Amino acid sequence: MNTGLRIAAFAAAVAAVFAIAFGVGRVAGPDPEPTPGPSTHQPATPHSPTHPEESGASH
Repeated sequence: MNTGLRIAAFAAAVAAVFAIAFGVGRVAGPDPEPTPGPSTHQPATPHSPTHPEESGASH
């Protein structure tokens, strides 16, 4: 085997190992954190539309 073919085979093997490792990491990796939505328990702000009596509107 000449030197150029050895280098090409080595580069292909290294690329294959990294590609396999990346694929396994994507499949077996941690689940993404859920993004907080409107259903999360957060304190109401004074300007919250759910509390019109606290929004500063005149009666």
